[in-house]
Amino acid sequence: MRLPSHIPLPFLASQILLSFDPSPPWNLFGAFAIALFCLLIISPSVFVSLNIDTGVGYVDYLLGSTIMTHAVQSFYLLLLGRPLKNFKSVENKNGKVHEHWWKRILHLICVVQSPRGVGWNYQVRFYNPLRLQFGPAHPIHWQVKHIPAAPQQPRYLFILTSSLRAACHLVLFEVARLYVWYNPAYSSVTVGTRSYVARCADTIVFIGLTYWAFNACYFAMAAGSVALRLHEPRMWPDLFGSWRDGYTIRRAWGRTWHQTLKSILAPLGKAASSGLGFKRGTPGSSYAQVYVAFLFSGLVHTGGDIVLSGSSTSAVSRPFFSIPFFFMQAVVITLEDMLIRTGRRLGVEDSFWTRALGFVWVAIWFGWCVPGFAEDMIRAGGGIRKSASGVGENDMGPNLVQVAMVGLFGFDVGEFAESWFGA
Repeated sequence: MRLPSHIPLPFLASQILLSFDPSPPWNLFGAFAIALFCLLIISPSVFVSLNIDTGVGYVDYLLGSTIMTHAVQSFYLLLLGRPLKNFKSVENKNGKVHEHWWKRILHLICVVQSPRGVGWNYQVRFYNPLRLQFGPAHPIHWQVKHIPAAPQQPRYLFILTSSLRAACHLVLFEVARLYVWYNPAYSSVTVGTRSYVARCADTIVFIGLTYWAFNACYFAMAAGSVALRLHEPRMWPDLFGSWRDGYTIRRAWGRTWHQTLKSILAPLGKAASSGLGFKRGTPGSSYAQVYVAFLFSGLVHTGGDIVLSGSSTSAVSRPFFSIPFFFMQAVVITLEDMLIRTGRRLGVEDSFWTRALGFVWVAIWFGWCVPGFAEDMIRAGGGIRKSASGVGENDMGPNLVQVAMVGLFGFDVGEFAESWFGA
């Protein structure tokens, strides 16, 4: 796998631009310039010539989505956020803008790398019982709504548990890779035509590739930063929300999954809602924010679509397959809300059984729509390909679980998977 060296260029350009804190209309020109720069980086005509092609379609898709995320984030920071003036770390007691340019750059790097705003004043405030212990001015009081609770473990225990969680998520990610490598459905693009039980398994694995990989990296960084005394444990709440909160489609997206994008999508949704003339707190405002959030979410993932259309892994050019998937989520949330309101009018109250029914509904929905999205991505070249050279190797390198099983027990789990799937 070949990781491109110039992916950080748009990030560096936006840091420099933000350090000048441009005023209107220069901030708008700067936002468009960053967006065009990002599009230039991921466009098919530039993609292959500049070798931004890792050889692994799944990674290419993630890189394209990451760059497009930064383009949207730059729009937000330049036009609405104004981080040098409005975003303050809780450690910056006086709240003044840094005079030294290198401190401004460091300030902006921390903002960009803190999408949930943990430890910053742009976190959404809500009542936290722990504030009685620490005081209302303590950073523990500032938490993004629906973000998991800040860890309160002793330092040594946090390092141990985070290291174990990183290892567990790494193992799960490697198992998911094995499943994808040896499952013929992921090479013959038949994920969307399998039985419903198989589709559910494919859904768990497809979501898990992102969930387990991100968590493995996150918990490893958390353990390392706390061990080096760069941060306190309370600065590292879980990256994703609890799955127990995901008993509706709205809650599954808003509370469980969309943690890292919420600080960007929520302000953009509110600004769009206000621009469309909806009053704050009205149903129209709420649904305008939902549709705008998913529209931007689809736009972000379109960066991956564009990258795949020019990648060497692309089998069929299918640009913009991400937007319909994400926009469909907003439509379903609207219908879901209508059904919930109807149930409440009929006297149905929140209970264990209604939540159990909600989990079944969420499983049915994602078991139906996610395999179709996965099939579109694989058809466009966004899969993880198995290599015929070497044991447990593909374009992403050796599989740690397969190598460990062969080394420790002499058991090739790959051969077992091939016989299981009939690959």
